[in-house]
Amino acid sequence: MFKPVKKITTVTAIGASLMLPLGIANAQATPADIEALQAQMEALQAQIDELKSQQKTIEKEVATVSDDVVTKAPGGGLKIGETTLEIGGYVKAQATFADNGYGDGKASEIVTPNSLRTETNEDEGVRNSFSARQSRINIGSSTPVADDTLETFIEVDFYGADEEANEFVSNSYAPRLRHAYGSWGNWLAGQTWSTFMDLNGLGEVDAFGQQASVIFVRQTQLRYTQPFNGGSLQFALENPEDGGDDQSVPDIVGRINFDGDWGHVSFATLARQLAVDDDDDDTEWGDAYSVTGRFPTFGKDDIRLQANYGNLGRYMGLRPYPDAQIEDGEIEGVDAWGASAIYRHYWTDNLRSSLAYSRTGLDEAGTGNMTDSYDTTFVNLMWSPMAQTTYGIEYQRFDLEEVDGDSFDLNRVHFSAQYDF
Repeated sequence: MFKPVKKITTVTAIGASLMLPLGIANAQATPADIEALQAQMEALQAQIDELKSQQKTIEKEVATVSDDVVTKAPGGGLKIGETTLEIGGYVKAQATFADNGYGDGKASEIVTPNSLRTETNEDEGVRNSFSARQSRINIGSSTPVADDTLETFIEVDFYGADEEANEFVSNSYAPRLRHAYGSWGNWLAGQTWSTFMDLNGLGEVDAFGQQASVIFVRQTQLRYTQPFNGGSLQFALENPEDGGDDQSVPDIVGRINFDGDWGHVSFATLARQLAVDDDDDDTEWGDAYSVTGRFPTFGKDDIRLQANYGNLGRYMGLRPYPDAQIEDGEIEGVDAWGASAIYRHYWTDNLRSSLAYSRTGLDEAGTGNMTDSYDTTFVNLMWSPMAQTTYGIEYQRFDLEEVDGDSFDLNRVHFSAQYDF
């Protein structure tokens, strides 16, 4: 304990005892001097105590900011206040070697039925293309709101407008919106995978979404999901545009999912109004159906199956079939079917292969250059030597037959290096 009186008295006595032998008699402190010095010391001690109190308050406020505003979330990401933010995505480099001169130097790694028709040329031989356009970045958030969690997600890649692509000097590419949605409770609103699409049907292939019969669509929607023990039931109203005429009624989608240790099965149905912008404002309702299954087999292996039928149009296989055609002056929906099987085998824990076959067919009389059948075959080897890293090599085969007898095919070898973050 600091006792100013005692310390001051001791110091004064020692000073006086040192001064006396020298004959400095007037160095002896008086009681009044000691009291004045004691008062000053007590005032100084009060100021020190006040400064210490202020320092503790500041340290507490800093600790509060650190603990409650910017922290590391338990599951990863950053927690700012009550909101958890997560940043993700990957960098992916790709190289392709294709026959028939396939490749437009821009988005040539994405094969569509239309690009097969317009870009393949047997006289041009093998063409090589490098790209990093599939690289993507996303930001997600979750915030407790009204006894539930508000979640948002936005993601972009670089498959933007081809006229903005440049391979001469800078290899610049425009960003493109993939996902942008929010969800709260059972409701989701925004752009994401169509409710008619089941990601379990894609499998692990580098030709992402390019199987002939796979359902592959992202679009804006309003979706309601009702979970139940062992699965969920979903209903959605989705963007009806087909890239042509304006539509007046949203596409209506329903899906039921079943999940368990045995695997996954999902059934979906689609109802859509087809329209032609002519003098008669002709419309017709079309319907389509899809079933998807994923089942574990041996060890870590699995098999994925999908079958689709109906007025699939733009929903299946990157649009090998039109949504509708005009017959005798009236609109008629075009029905087609599609089926696929994907088997993934693990050679080791970090080395695996997938074999994917997919085929579609026209289910009615077609004319001219309408697709009659379209099939794809992929086989790959994927190696993940360390976490968040995957190297792949994949053989890809595309075959398209038209009603008029013309055919288009493509053989391609695809290399990839993907680094997740």
